[in-house]
Amino acid sequence: MQETDVLIVGGGPTGVTLALELAVHGISFRIVDRELQRSDKSRALGVQPRTLELLNRHGDVRRLVSQGNLSSGTTFYLNGKKAADVDISGLAQDTAFPLILIISQVDTEEFLDGCLAKRGFAVERGLEAQSVVQDSKGATVKLSRPDGTEETIRAKYIVGADGAHSSVRRAATGLTFQGAAYPQDFILCDASIRNANIPWNRFSLCMGRGSLAVFPLQNGTCRVVVSRMGPKGNEDPKLEDFQTMLNQLHPDAGELYNPTWITQFHLHHRGVNSYRDGRLFVAGDAAHIHSPAGAQGMNTGIQDSVNLGWKLAKVIRGQRPDSFLDSYDRERRPIGQNLLETSDKMFTWGCSSNPFFVTFRNLLFTWVLPWFVSSRNRRVNIYKFISEFGISYKASPVVATAPGFSGSVVGGDRVPDNLIRSAGKEKYFLELITPDAYHLVLLAGVGASAATKEDLLEAQSQFENQNLDRAKLHMILSEPAGSDSASGYTDIGNHLHKEFGVSKPSYAYIRPDGYIEHIGFLTELSELLRWLE
Repeated sequence: MQETDVLIVGGGPTGVTLALELAVHGISFRIVDRELQRSDKSRALGVQPRTLELLNRHGDVRRLVSQGNLSSGTTFYLNGKKAADVDISGLAQDTAFPLILIISQVDTEEFLDGCLAKRGFAVERGLEAQSVVQDSKGATVKLSRPDGTEETIRAKYIVGADGAHSSVRRAATGLTFQGAAYPQDFILCDASIRNANIPWNRFSLCMGRGSLAVFPLQNGTCRVVVSRMGPKGNEDPKLEDFQTMLNQLHPDAGELYNPTWITQFHLHHRGVNSYRDGRLFVAGDAAHIHSPAGAQGMNTGIQDSVNLGWKLAKVIRGQRPDSFLDSYDRERRPIGQNLLETSDKMFTWGCSSNPFFVTFRNLLFTWVLPWFVSSRNRRVNIYKFISEFGISYKASPVVATAPGFSGSVVGGDRVPDNLIRSAGKEKYFLELITPDAYHLVLLAGVGASAATKEDLLEAQSQFENQNLDRAKLHMILSEPAGSDSASGYTDIGNHLHKEFGVSKPSYAYIRPDGYIEHIGFLTELSELLRWLE
């Protein structure tokens, strides 16, 4: 019987991301998938800005971006006429990746597989988990191959990243997966399109009698998804079905031809009551499934794994107690629940099959949509949800903010980003925040209250005596004081200080997943030291 620290069941984006997170920490694992090869279908298309930031910790995500299409917003149509345009360009200043990437899941998986291969690992294919039995010290899993041979493996922890029909979730006696199916019938088509009179950097969401969405891809291709009203059809959808709906709801879209994928499907909304059951964990679709409204599903699964991976590493290495893993459920389940509720509301408004509601919605949206998106503040709030930059763990018991701290970023928040400079070369701050370690960032402050280099070195020395996590240290100096500094990094235009919301000398203790564990003014560094004890 082979033994390993972690067995990952499921080799999709969620599973491979978890494998990457474990690999950078040197944790032994195996990742298995029952399918003999990856699907060649496009499936999930949207990669959100926050996901791009997190994947950039494992490889140059700009290579992936260059293969896709960046979307700067959404255009709404009602009964075939343009109703409103939501422009998200320019809403985010603190990131290298401000726009949504539209790209086939095939390409996303290829990027992830490439990052994993550089670490010397790969998904083991043709292995299905037939039984999972856990005890107080680990779990035993029986794996089967298509030829009938079997293998038994023993692991300290099992993570189910194996989708909506997860065998790991079913083996966890303490987990439920409550929810229901949506009543609508959906059809999907990937095809080329000609004579299109639409912005190629915009989604199109069209409502009338029925609903459809158009997602422009590269090289003159697009995806069309249709929600059909009335009784569910038994016949396979044809290209003409999509063209008919386009002509009715989005006449500017053009003519579809050369389809590469046509299918029909139904949607469910379900969520687990806990992301952990003893030695078993669930992530991604094994934990939550919902409508594609907002393009959140794959992204949320990837971020589940980013949250869980470093925590497993800390516990397996004996640097945290097993109870520390409970924070995975405490932090990620509220995100999944909020996503289920929010996407359900968006889906109901956009795809309802009730003719009375549809008539009311279309009339209401004719007047309300243009007014609603005219406000930059409202567009910012929409963007924070869609981009997933708004995700925060500030209610978590394993993050904190020092007393008296008045910055706009608190414990549990995403670490903001902006350009910094060292030795004449510019880079984004988040490029310093690698996934293999904690990071202590010392912000010098701005203007007359800024700390000197000697002040920062003294704080660094004070911290290093209790650097139990072996955190990497970074000094961020302000302009113009740090412009000619030979050590540390200079905050170009002091924009990073502004994103943190501080002018006084401050510190930020950053987790390996790019979220703040503890933050405060530098005068309160002792609060961090007590926290670390």
